Amino acid sequence: MEPESIISMLEPLREPGAVPWWPLAPGWWVLGAMMLALAGYGLRRLWLFHLRAAPLRAARKALAQLEARSEPGAERAAALGRLQRQLAIAVAGRKASAGLTGHAWAEFLNSLSKSKAPYFDEKLAQLSYLPGIAPQDCDDALDATRRWLDDLERPQ
Repeated sequence: MEPESIISMLEPLREPGAVPWWPLAPGWWVLGAMMLALAGYGLRRLWLFHLRAAPLRAARKALAQLEARSEPGAERAAALGRLQRQLAIAVAGRKASAGLTGHAWAEFLNSLSKSKAPYFDEKLAQLSYLPGIAPQDCDDALDATRRWLDDLERPQ
């Protein structure tokens, strides 16, 4: 037999079919499920952080509104004392902060900050209960509260 006759008896080469992109191989499904679970976990942590940071955002907003108001020192100091008390309860809980007054209250407020800096002394902590408040004392308390709020422990 001649080589040309042998070659003519062969069938033509068949092209392989195109490789489909769908359905994916099992490894891609596993990787996709892991990425979806990781994204869900990250979104949940972000949402929980957002919820835990809400009292700090609300306190910053309330402090800005309090600074913008021009009312007598006693009313301003009382509003500032309420703001400090509300934020302390939101951050540390009612049991830890509800019964504190005087020096213990000032120490408790200072202990909530990251640096444990002495932002408040007994006079500033009790300002809202004093009769006749000087405007400078109220401004000092607002400034101390603003610095304390910036230095508070951030939620984890």
